[in-house]
Formats: sequence, structure tokens, C-alpha cells
Amino acid sequence: MFESSCLCGANRISFEADSILKMRCHCIDCRKFSGSTNTNNLLVPVAGLKVLKGQLKTYTKTVESGNDMTSYFCDQCGSTLYRQSSMSDKAVAVMIGGIDGLEAIENGRPEHELFVRNRPSWMKAIEGSSQEEGHGLPKVKVPEAV
Repeated sequence: MFESSCLCGANRISFEADSILKMRCHCIDCRKFSGSTNTNNLLVPVAGLKVLKGQLKTYTKTVESGNDMTSYFCDQCGSTLYRQSSMSDKAVAVMIGGIDGLEAIENGRPEHELFVRNRPSWMKAIEGSSQEEGHGLPKVKVPEAV
């Protein structure tokens, strides 16, 4: 189980399940909304997601894969806590930087890099991580309940 919060602390969520996948995404949308070169995310089952405090706003956009991606963010500070693709109603991608403590970051070394065709030339591939030119992720089994 882990908890995540926004920058201003108005919103706090928890997840009762362990991550299914650890991934880094270099798509243009992730660059734009993060203000960085990529995002680092934990894919976790939506079962077990609890809003502990606040009420997140949403923004939905059709992304390069053709799926609709909904971002759940704080309406005060703008921090995105997680995103969900229309491709799956069973899992969400949690922004690793919002997770409380350092354990998730230390243990969050991505297993999969997505949209590596957009990765800056000065950024190296993560050794041992699968490298996907686009949005391909391995098929994973998402637990129905936690």
C-alpha cells in the first residue's frame, strides 16, 4: 500500500495494491503535461484506489495511441496524481513523483520505456528495460480486487 498527494496537500489518495508495471513514457503528451522530458509511472489496479482527501479534477484528451487519456489532478496546484486510459478500466498510471516517501522512487526503476523515438539523444536507455518505439506494453493480468 502507498499514498500519494499533490504539491499543495489538498488531495491525497491511497492504493492498496502493489504495482503491476513500472514504466517511463517519452510521448509528447507526457512531456507537455509534466513539463519535463518524460514521466515515470507505476501501473496499479484501480481496485483499491481510495480518495483520502480532496476532490480531483479531470482532463481527457485523445492521445497518439488513439485512446482517451484522463488525467486526475489538483484544481489548486495542478499536480497530476494519476492517469487512466480508455483502454482499461482496471488500471491507472500513478505519477511516481507524487508518491509519499522515497521507497517508491528507489524501487520504481522502469521495466518498460515507451515512445523511445521521442527520447532526447542525451538521455540513455534504461539498461534491462524493454524499449518500445510507441505505446506497446506487455499484456498483464490486473487483479480484480485487492
